[in-house]
Parts: sequence; structure tokens; C-alpha cells
Amino acid sequence: MVLGNRVTVFSGTGYIGREVVNALSKAGYEVKLCVRRPERYRDFALYNGTKVVALTSYDEPEQLDAVLKGSDIVINLTADRSNGTERIALDELVHVNQKIKAAVEHAGVKRVLSLSQIGASSNQESNEYLCRLGESDSLMFTTASADVTIFKASLIIGENDDTTQRFVKQLNRMDLLMVANGETIVQPVAVKDLAQAMVNSIKNRKVFGKKLEVVGEERLTIKELGELVAEIMQKEVLVFPMCTLNAKLMAFFGAFAPVASISSSQLEMLKEDLISDADFDTQFGFAPASLESIISVYAAPHHIRERYNYYRKEAKRNTDELV
Repeated sequence: MVLGNRVTVFSGTGYIGREVVNALSKAGYEVKLCVRRPERYRDFALYNGTKVVALTSYDEPEQLDAVLKGSDIVINLTADRSNGTERIALDELVHVNQKIKAAVEHAGVKRVLSLSQIGASSNQESNEYLCRLGESDSLMFTTASADVTIFKASLIIGENDDTTQRFVKQLNRMDLLMVANGETIVQPVAVKDLAQAMVNSIKNRKVFGKKLEVVGEERLTIKELGELVAEIMQKEVLVFPMCTLNAKLMAFFGAFAPVASISSSQLEMLKEDLISDADFDTQFGFAPASLESIISVYAAPHHIRERYNYYRKEAKRNTDELV
């Protein structure tokens, strides 16, 4: 099979999609990013070889045919919950994937890469998110005439994510960090590494027809992840899990909540452990970034005085020396 370089990306406006589009652009692919409101995402066109095109409804076959015309590859990021106003509602997820699958088959697309999450399965009846995601995976995996790869990721982190960035925001408010699903165990993977792994996989025949579990090398609870963020920020804080009821209340109030560290997406996506024995390097040909190197970019103090104060505290120096 000779695979071209024309890619259509669905649901790529979140922080995951931005990294995927950036990685595609750097690799020389021609990218069409489908959005409902192109005027809001003009900045994506700054990525070389990228066009932002209108797709106002997945229920319009003519629109889907138009955006897929000439495409060799589809990247389906409808599982991403960071797409803001472009996000696919959970109760629409399976329906939208049905429409994408039908359009891909009609257009004769040869390659499909689809984002998912560890634990996604149509048998997960007690977890609506994982159940619907599993149904969507099953649909996309059986796309006729296309070689499909499903990427079942652990917690995806990086600047502007919905977990560690929220911890940073909370710790900038006060030296107290409340976390939801604190005992859930994750193996976080950098969003940049996930994006590069997907791009590396486009023409890698070894992963055609596979469901790949994508995890980082470090395994820890959400509470421990919060403690790591606090340590990188050089803050001595109390980190504790919030009960489900209070967490739901904080998520409901959103930006108006007194607690900035909890969101509805966390409650939805982090109910189950997200761990795997899969080796990232073996699957994708490069080593994933360490947690500290990922988080330090947006969490570590940048002001030299803040760094000195932290080191003085660690050394038990006189507090009068703090500046």
C-alpha cells in the first residue's frame, strides 16, 4: 500500500489536538482540521501545511464527504475531553463515530488512527464514559478498507492539561491541594510524546490493526501526582483527596468554585486505574519524557529568588534570610 500525506483530523482543537497537528506539520503532512467554528481556530493555520475547514454537523454526509475528499489518513480525537465548545458530548460519542466510520469507508481512506483510553470497553456497564468509548473503539476498529490503530492512553499531561495544570493553579491560590479520585493509579504520558507516537505510527505497518496501550514509565496515584507537582513548585503543602460528593460540587461550579484543582473531566476519566505493562520505547521507537521534565516546564518557579528561598528552607536556614 502506498500511503499519501494528506490527513484529516477530527476533534483536534484541544491541547492534545494542537500537539498532534503540530507534530503532523513538522513531519511534512498536509492537514485539514475540521471544526464547527473556523473563525475561532485561525491560529491553527499557522502550522505549515495546515488548513482549518468547516464541519458544522456530523449528520451532514455531504460535509463529511467534502472534508475527506482526497484524504489518505484520518486521525480521530473525538475521545479528547479538552476540546472546549468543540467537544463531543458523551451521549453523542458513539453516534459521531458511526458517522465518521461511514464517511471514511465511503471516501476510501486507507489509514485511521483513533484516540481512546485504557480500560475502554463496551462491557464497562458501570462506567458510562469507558463504555461509550469502548463502543466507539469497536466501531472505528472495524472500518472497512482502512488499516486502523487505536491508541488507549493513560493520563495525558502537559501544559494546559486538565489535571496537573489545575494543580498548579490551585497551588498558586493557596498552599492547600484537594484532588479528586486520589487513589486512582496512573502512568502519565506527555502530550508531546503521545502526538509524536501517533505520527510515528502512521506508516509503521507493525502497528496496523492493533490496539496499543500508551503509558509513561512512572506509576503513581493521583494524590502522589499532586504531591509531585507541589514539590516541583517548591511548595510545602497539604495534599488530600476530596470526597466524591464535594468533588462533584466543585466540578459543577466550574470557574466559580473555590477549588480550582477539580473538574468534571477528571471525575469522568479517572475513576479507574490507568496502568499497563506496555513499553512505550518498544512500541514507538523513542523513550518517553520523565514526569519531572514534563511538569517542570509550567510548574517550576522561574524567579531566581523563589528558587533560593526554597533551597534555604530545605537547608533549615533562618527565615529572616528569605527575600
